[in-house]
Amino acid sequence: MIIRPEQARVYNQGRGQARILVDGERSGGAWWLGQFREDPGFATSLHLHHQADEQFFVLDGVLSVYLDGKWNDLETGTFAMVPHGTPHALANAGKQPAGFLGSGNPAGFERFFPELHQLASRLSPS
Repeated sequence: MIIRPEQARVYNQGRGQARILVDGERSGGAWWLGQFREDPGFATSLHLHHQADEQFFVLDGVLSVYLDGKWNDLETGTFAMVPHGTPHALANAGKQPAGFLGSGNPAGFERFFPELHQLASRLSPS
């Protein structure tokens, strides 16, 4: 499988961007992969995935991950894995954008990004 940059499905996250490269359709439901940019101030709510494991690899900047009851700052080159059923959150508390690869298995969670895109397009970034 080869996915070129122009084949990514690009979604606005309000304070960031999701570029989904592999989705359930392309992987036969096995996994998904995206390249993400979280701008300063971006944060998710505390959440968990009942059936999917999730992985993060930081490409640049600092990605903060709430895991095991505390915030962990992941610097460039750091990998983190969140097993299914584990409460977690993501944030960028810094002054520079954070870039990372995110993936999950099995596929399914990537279907959230088009919905977030629709919501983010109706709201102001503040």
